[in-house]
Amino acid sequence: MTNDRLIADKTAVTAITRHDLDEVAEFLHHHMNSRFTQQEWKKGISKSWLPDAPNFGFMLRCHSRIVGVLCAIYSEQDIAGCLKRFCNPHSWCVLSDFRARSIDLVLSLIRQEGYTFTMFSPNKDGVEIFKYLKFKPLDDQVLIFLNMPSLLGAGKILNLQSFEQIKLLLPDRAAQHYVDHIDFPWLNFIFFSEQERYGFLIFKKQRYKRLASAWIMYVSDTALFCRCWPTIRTHLLIKCGLFTSKIEARLLEDQRMKTWLDSEQGARKFFLSKELSADCIQNLYSELVTLDL
Repeated sequence: MTNDRLIADKTAVTAITRHDLDEVAEFLHHHMNSRFTQQEWKKGISKSWLPDAPNFGFMLRCHSRIVGVLCAIYSEQDIAGCLKRFCNPHSWCVLSDFRARSIDLVLSLIRQEGYTFTMFSPNKDGVEIFKYLKFKPLDDQVLIFLNMPSLLGAGKILNLQSFEQIKLLLPDRAAQHYVDHIDFPWLNFIFFSEQERYGFLIFKKQRYKRLASAWIMYVSDTALFCRCWPTIRTHLLIKCGLFTSKIEARLLEDQRMKTWLDSEQGARKFFLSKELSADCIQNLYSELVTLDL
């Protein structure tokens, strides 16, 4: 009997339940990224925006020991007025002796019916696997802007802190996105408006060319964002101390924004859906927000 066959006979794929989260978090801390503590891992992998989520992903056990995991974040999102269910696989880590069973974790997850699947952080080997499984790539072009100050920008920046005020001013879908993501301390929010139209963006602080930069990962109203961009970039520079901004071109839909800097290829991202197209896929409700990546 081959070694691979012996490994297959000794291992089993099971769903990750709430009772497994401590053990899974410890595994990820030791074998995937020790920068996150076990508690930080647990908080990141246990988040769900779907009350009846079936699991937190799948794990591979050899006897009683975890030897591989593929975590998942579930959500229900408003897409054009209809509620759609999403599953975001992430944090795929399998010990080297058990890599032959890695694909079993993915198949266990995507065989669940009724979900749109998003994969935002595949490793190099994972890219080819998700392509083989018919996941579609998202546009990975990233636009880079200098946060040059302007006195002529349209619109204004708002200091909104009250949930009641935010829910009153923002469209329902945008307000829900805000409420669902306010609890993560590494996410930053900017509210902007023009002529009684209101929107907001979410960004993370990063470094680009050794300078402080904003990764704009979500925009609630792209047309309004583009009109207010001179005011927003001024705020990012003067109030936040951020010299550049990065945003995925796909998030701006058909809006055109001028930039003096060359675009870059961003992280590879994929999705698999029987009913939704690429323009329905946001960075929200994923490991990009639940973990300080």
